[in-house]
Amino acid sequence: MSKDKLLALIEDEHQIASLQIRWGYARDSDDWETLADCFHNDATIHLSWISGPVKDFIARSSAMAAARRPGSHLKHLILGSWTRVNKNRAFSRCHTNLYIRGKMDNHEFDLQSWICFFDLLERRDNVWRIIKRTAVYEKDRLDPVDPHGVPKDFFADMELSAFPASAKFLCYLLQHKGLIPLTNIISVYSDEECALRKESEMWINSV
Repeated sequence: MSKDKLLALIEDEHQIASLQIRWGYARDSDDWETLADCFHNDATIHLSWISGPVKDFIARSSAMAAARRPGSHLKHLILGSWTRVNKNRAFSRCHTNLYIRGKMDNHEFDLQSWICFFDLLERRDNVWRIIKRTAVYEKDRLDPVDPHGVPKDFFADMELSAFPASAKFLCYLLQHKGLIPLTNIISVYSDEECALRKESEMWINSV
């Protein structure tokens, strides 16, 4: 690879990594304009609670933020990404830790979910944006903020069998908040993840 091509690749990877980090900050700070700018207008997203156009994701995220209760908190910690670039297309994966503080039955809990975002990106008018984002869930956990105030049988009474093991507490929390978790959540090491990886490889190599 020539020096010029290497420098161009480094610049592309830097722009994409910056975009992914910007997505996290925008989502967590209710900056809907910046969040929308991370995507192309025809982009789609597939998460634990929504699958469809990005415009619907932003609208529903905004509505949830407006209904946020005092003491609730949300943070996406975006880790290093692995990106492949082919002309004006890119396939990038980035690890994300999702942290949520919320209340259930008047008890405060901290939820942590380990996720990997599979991003398909396109460069249009010399700007990289996401065209498709898919979340692959790895594992999660739920911890009481003050264990002394939670009844001993609180977790024993949780019905989690309807949810995938990779996102069972996240789905339970979503359901508790009145949201309907998807039935086709993608879990790590699953056939669906393998299919998603093959689809992404085919997409980036089809230019």
